[in-house]
Amino acid sequence: MKETIKMIGLITLICFSFFYTDKVINVINEQDPIMIKINEVKDKYNIPSINATTTKDTIIPGINGQEVDVEKSYNNMREIGIFKSNLLIYKEVPPEITLSENYDKYIISGNNKINNVSIIMTITSSNINKLSELNNQNLNLFIDNDTLTQNLSNIKKLQNTSIYPYGNNGTYEEDILTISNNLLDKNVNNKPLYCLATIKNSQTLKNCQNKRMHTIIPSINGENNAYNVIKNNIKNGSIIYLKTDSKTLEELNEIINYITSKGYHIVSLEKLLSENIK
Repeated sequence: MKETIKMIGLITLICFSFFYTDKVINVINEQDPIMIKINEVKDKYNIPSINATTTKDTIIPGINGQEVDVEKSYNNMREIGIFKSNLLIYKEVPPEITLSENYDKYIISGNNKINNVSIIMTITSSNINKLSELNNQNLNLFIDNDTLTQNLSNIKKLQNTSIYPYGNNGTYEEDILTISNNLLDKNVNNKPLYCLATIKNSQTLKNCQNKRMHTIIPSINGENNAYNVIKNNIKNGSIIYLKTDSKTLEELNEIINYITSKGYHIVSLEKLLSENIK
């Protein structure tokens, strides 16, 4: 019994010693001129987060904020012994309302504070080879399950694209979605994060939500007269839907050149909808 009490006392003493030592180190660090300076200026470098914009059934992503990581910044500067603002280290701070827990809403745009846009298209067996020849960067292609299962070898040849499921001709059923997602997981470089609805469809929204996938509704529908529709409607965050027919494929490079000439960056959906600062 005495030995047990001694052991408990020893353990308690050791724990207290660690606690006390840690407190002493913290007090010393707080008095360091570098730490004092970091605490003085940190608020100047903080950027507030921006909440996602929501309505009853739609959402537009927000942007994470940033805060100075005081401890990491201090450790970074302590090695050289002086304060330098370029050695500050930051941590991202998510907004209160984010995409991550809002799978029950349609995404209708990327953030309008960043000059990024995305192009989305649907794939059929007849246009896979043509898309491969064009080899355009950062296209987002939605492929139905039948086309996917019949053209895996050709799909693997597509470069600079992100590929997502399109159910069967745009109809998302949970079992078909599971098959498509498994095939995409194994055969393409991106995760199947998104579904596509050209108009609101509650069943698509529900089935994709159950798979923790976001449902996209394009903000620009370029099925007809794509070039002029884009010219008249493009803005920061636009999600541009193009019909995958021979006319659009012929005009695709011209469309892309126009978009980039106006200072927009054509990016993947994943980048367009990211709430990260960079």
